Amino acid sequence: MEWKNLNSSSKDVIDEYTKNRFITCDYNFTNQLLWSEGEDSKYAIKDNVLIIKGTYNNQEYYYMPVPKNEEETTLKSWKEIIRKILEENGKITLVPEYWKEKLDSEFKLEERRDTFDYVYNSYDLAFLKGRKYSKKKNRINNFRRSYNYEYEKIDLSNIEDVITFQKTWYEDNKGLEVLKNEHLGIMNILNNFSSLNVKGGLIRVNGDIIAYSLGEVIAPDYAVIHIEKALNDYNGSYQMINHLFVESEFEDVEFINREDDFGDPGLREAKESYHPVMLLKKYDIVDIID
Repeated sequence: MEWKNLNSSSKDVIDEYTKNRFITCDYNFTNQLLWSEGEDSKYAIKDNVLIIKGTYNNQEYYYMPVPKNEEETTLKSWKEIIRKILEENGKITLVPEYWKEKLDSEFKLEERRDTFDYVYNSYDLAFLKGRKYSKKKNRINNFRRSYNYEYEKIDLSNIEDVITFQKTWYEDNKGLEVLKNEHLGIMNILNNFSSLNVKGGLIRVNGDIIAYSLGEVIAPDYAVIHIEKALNDYNGSYQMINHLFVESEFEDVEFINREDDFGDPGLREAKESYHPVMLLKKYDIVDIID
């Protein structure tokens, strides 16, 4: 099998297999690019099936192979490829519910709670109506009163400012390998911003960037938030960029996917505090059913 490095030039190939087909966060090209450098992502195509693999903590893993269509011959090849990966002790992860149902009769799958995506009603995130959002609203109102701020769309006129901010943010927060890998990917996205389908927004206080976010529409009625960074020294900065970005960029989208919590207790608490309307389950393929 001929493996190729997954990089910014791979977009057309990956899009051919994944664009507008998934509401989970993992398979759209921007997400793939985000992790490609830090996790040495590679891809191959065999019998109309896209196969992507990477390495994390020195362990190789495979995304669920993606069939180009759902014709019987393609799905047969798809299952044969999955079977071969498992027979060679490969790890296959991030299988969405829709595809799990097509594999249940031949493979054993297990839920991976740490990978579940949090999905919210975009109206809720944009307007924070109701008592359950009172703490979020209070932090936003305090931010409005405390700081002389401006919201801007990210484009080529300010992308270099965002790159500078991200470098500084990483230097102040680096430590975990996942943050290093994420930073490499963010720089890749920012440096290729004009060629991707990404939307971005930032907040300045007294002219300086204190928060930014990146996201995109991934399927009808669904957008995903890829990146959200802010300075904690500005109270309410995360709540404010969350609110303004959705309100300004995704008013025509019904649902917002804010990705998984990676098993981090603090991140899980933060995501749950915004009251998701659903969790998108994902699975590992762990064995073959004889």
